[in-house]
Amino acid sequence: MFDTYMKDMNRLVWLPVSAGVLALPLLLGDGYYLNVLNFIALYSMIAIGLCLLIGYCGQLSISHSAFFAIGAYSSAILSLRFGFHPFVAILISQLISAVLALGIGSVVLRLKGHYLAIATLSFTIIVEVIIVEAAWVTGGLQGLSGIPPLSLGSMELDTDLGVYYVVWPVLLLLLLFALNLIDSRFGRVIKGIRENEDVMRLFGVGVYGYKVKVFVLSSVYASIAGSLYAHFIGFVSPSAASLSFAIDIIMVLAFGGFNLIWGAMLGAAAITYLTEYLTDFADFKRVAFGVALVVVMIIFPSGLLPGLQRWLKAGRRAPTGAQR
Repeated sequence: MFDTYMKDMNRLVWLPVSAGVLALPLLLGDGYYLNVLNFIALYSMIAIGLCLLIGYCGQLSISHSAFFAIGAYSSAILSLRFGFHPFVAILISQLISAVLALGIGSVVLRLKGHYLAIATLSFTIIVEVIIVEAAWVTGGLQGLSGIPPLSLGSMELDTDLGVYYVVWPVLLLLLLFALNLIDSRFGRVIKGIRENEDVMRLFGVGVYGYKVKVFVLSSVYASIAGSLYAHFIGFVSPSAASLSFAIDIIMVLAFGGFNLIWGAMLGAAAITYLTEYLTDFADFKRVAFGVALVVVMIIFPSGLLPGLQRWLKAGRRAPTGAQR
């Protein structure tokens, strides 16, 4: 019943949410809030991809900061050092990320549980080390600066408003694809894999192949976010592939809900706004994140969105119970 409810909600909510998001700058005008919303869109892309892999397929991966960095550095290097147009560089970067994800996924997805987590964590560390050591192309610890902004013809999209109308349409399309995917046969199969791989094998499902496909798709989501981030900020550093960033993305899912696409977006918004409010307390940001996560886990063990849904359902049933 809950899956049916979510399926109907996905179809009903996506269109008005998309219309509202795209109309927001027209109603409120330009402002700093657009910058914050741009970061929410970028983090939501990574979170949605990770939600497909962890929440729906049940494969714990700590490699998404690595693929975010691969997308960012690939696009930055292609446009900055080889003169590719930013959008062309972004497309090529996704091919690079997909090939790498296919190669890595084909190896590590033979593992399960914490073994898989350790393997993907090792890959993240390797990527960060390569970025630091290959300074002749990546800029090393100093990173890469002067990355050209996104552009359409002679018009550079170097403002928050211009970037907004790139990253949010991309996010909404990725969101729609993910929502349709989880409601399809493919989605039912990966949810079955999450519940019990052995049973799915008994039904003739190629479990390994499905896991690799989800891993590649999830990694490309992170890579797209990385590429757009590089051209939005104009700078990228090894911190993009750091372990702390990988943990931040998993924390996003813990906030919003591991097995809900909309929850991933809610978690991304919560973490982004929390980061903005903690700008003046940078030394205590990790402490505040930890406290916030503990509070959320106590009040909403399944995440913000599932918890809020249960509260709303309980509120609707309360008057009926009182009348009886």
